[in-house]
Amino acid sequence: MLQFTVSTFQELSNDLVHDIFRLRQDIFIVEQNCPYPDIDGVDPDWLHLCGFDDQGLVAYARLLCSNREPSHIGRVVVHERGRGKSYGRELMQRAMVEVIERAPDKPIELNAQSYLLEFYTSLGFHVIGDEYLEDGIPHRHMEFHP
Repeated sequence: MLQFTVSTFQELSNDLVHDIFRLRQDIFIVEQNCPYPDIDGVDPDWLHLCGFDDQGLVAYARLLCSNREPSHIGRVVVHERGRGKSYGRELMQRAMVEVIERAPDKPIELNAQSYLLEFYTSLGFHVIGDEYLEDGIPHRHMEFHP
């Protein structure tokens, strides 16, 4: 079971910011062989959900909670040492709870890599629209209604 923290960008320590960017880079850019601008200028506006195991940061997602528009969950990632342990499900369930607590009754949106549709569907998300390429990787827009 993971230990979670939820922080604003300003509350994150320098070391944790480094670990977050390193995890995102290792998976989204290096492992998936997809050079793209991960540091996109919006991290200061989002909440940062970090999941820790006994070795440190192992799971991460960023959350944008809104009472006026749909909320968003993004940059969902699990370190390879955490795969096969249901950490992705645990991370997403916690992310959804955190968003719903802050923006009740608002839909939650995410952009899912297409190969993960079954996973997100199992959490109650529904596909909206056609498949599209984002940084050369097939994606689908998805939405959850609390």
